[in-house]
Amino acid sequence: MRDEPEERPEGLRVWTGLCEVVDRVRVLVNRDLQAAVGLSLAENLALCQVAMAPGHRLRMVEIAGRLGVAKSAVTKTIDRLEERGLLVRERDPGDRRTVYATLSPAGHQLFAAAQPAFLDAVERHFTSHIDYDTLAHLAELPARITAAAVGAERKTR
Repeated sequence: MRDEPEERPEGLRVWTGLCEVVDRVRVLVNRDLQAAVGLSLAENLALCQVAMAPGHRLRMVEIAGRLGVAKSAVTKTIDRLEERGLLVRERDPGDRRTVYATLSPAGHQLFAAAQPAFLDAVERHFTSHIDYDTLAHLAELPARITAAAVGAERKTR
């Protein structure tokens, strides 16, 4: 007689479920953004970071840090946006190693057009499936988990 497989701990089940939700919603939002305005989710998020920054410009390393991705991934995304005339790379005259991504007028226009499509896709594929209390609880989660992760990183240094 075989033993029943051990049930996964609740924390692992929840974490795995959240990962699946994020992955699936990213795919759906990406598809909708591409269809609506011709931007990938990664491109939209990069444009968003630059558009919301003071002076509508950010260093490449800052974009990577804010998006939580490798600088090489951001470089490829910025390359595509620059080829389309949506962003411009500028070197810092005081430090030629520093490169900024700056929103072009066409980038401003497309970013403004993309936001309603982005918000609609997030609403349709995520928010509309969650009641207000759950959404409010989930809103606290990123800060709580990030604070714990930062504390753990400091302890290992």
